Amino acid sequence: MKWLIATLLLVNLAIFVWHYQGEHRTSGYKLDDETSQLVLLKEYLEQHDSSTADNQSGQSMCYTLGPFSKKASAKKVQAKLKKVKVNANRRVSNDSVQTGYWVLIPPSKSSKAAAKLLTELKSKNVADFFLVATGEQTNAISLGVFSKSKLARARLEDVNKLGFKAKVIKISLPKRVYWLDWNKQAAKQPPAKMLENLREEFNGIGQAERRCKIS
Repeated sequence: MKWLIATLLLVNLAIFVWHYQGEHRTSGYKLDDETSQLVLLKEYLEQHDSSTADNQSGQSMCYTLGPFSKKASAKKVQAKLKKVKVNANRRVSNDSVQTGYWVLIPPSKSSKAAAKLLTELKSKNVADFFLVATGEQTNAISLGVFSKSKLARARLEDVNKLGFKAKVIKISLPKRVYWLDWNKQAAKQPPAKMLENLREEFNGIGQAERRCKIS
């Protein structure tokens, strides 16, 4: 996991905070509900530490079903399990990664030059941009981080039409997925046929065992 964390650290945390909020409040570049939401780097690291702690404490052995890319899907299956008296806990994991597309104007030679670009963007009514203050892209102007390349291209074209020289670079982003955990020793377990049907309905999910905490 070291390479993953190192890669994520290259992306300024502020960009995740600002653009995660920005993509959800700007209708033109809103993330599709069908895709997994982007999560903050801090949240990713906290989740990873939490998962490690759970594995070490190991109070119970559970069956876990997933991953589900949408919370609604996990809730739907959780309700189905409840009908057969299987009490499953919904868990969020950020251990997976997905490719993100970062639209930015490359770094200026100085902070003064970058400030001038910011003024020009404002004068042309460009919304949702952010000055990168640290890292390899210091003095670059971030124009958005997107989970879909077509959204990034649309943003790129809009900005370049105004006379700016933006570009898109690929980055690794944490990906939020959902799992359902239930006690392996519980008297009630989901019927094999039910699990088979769920795997057909939700492509890519599977069942495994893990150490967990059951409330």
